[in-house]
Amino acid sequence: MEHLKNLFDLTKLPAKFFFLFAVLSGFILFANERLLERIHLDKLNDTYGWIVGLVFIASSGLVIVNFTIWLFKYIRTQFKIRKIKKGFKERLKNLDFHEKSVLREFLINQQTSIEMPIDDPVVSGLLKKRILVINKQFGNGFMMTGSYASLSINEHAEKHLNLTDLGLSENPTEDEVMEVKQNRPRWVNKWNY
Repeated sequence: MEHLKNLFDLTKLPAKFFFLFAVLSGFILFANERLLERIHLDKLNDTYGWIVGLVFIASSGLVIVNFTIWLFKYIRTQFKIRKIKKGFKERLKNLDFHEKSVLREFLINQQTSIEMPIDDPVVSGLLKKRILVINKQFGNGFMMTGSYASLSINEHAEKHLNLTDLGLSENPTEDEVMEVKQNRPRWVNKWNY
């Protein structure tokens, strides 16, 4: 009985079918008689015109309902995306000292990807905020060396991130350069610099 119910469940049919039914039944209903005679559908309209009319009304209604639902979902999604982007920009403007030092490593090393310990609280916090992302080398998988994984700055973060967000100026003085070098993350000391 369940299979029979699933067979007639119209909500599982794609909207393309309803659009096709609406176009075909509308064509049969509204085309002129000579055209219908040429394609041998004139008898169909005379005999089953009421069924064609019902199919047209039902399928057109379903197409309109599906389009309205899609439109509302699209608008809601756009608002959510705007809200997420705004929150993302605010997170970039409110980075703490340690988060800035981790992100500066990309500038210091002049690389877009760096191996970092994902068990470091600052790094894992930046991953959670989606400012850093794990580079996936094998489809959805990635390789780790101990607790180190290859990380990059999220492309959306990179677009909005500037030097002042990282505590740097356009033309850093020697004192600023020394301060940056002295305030690097703890895990940097494990590398051979």
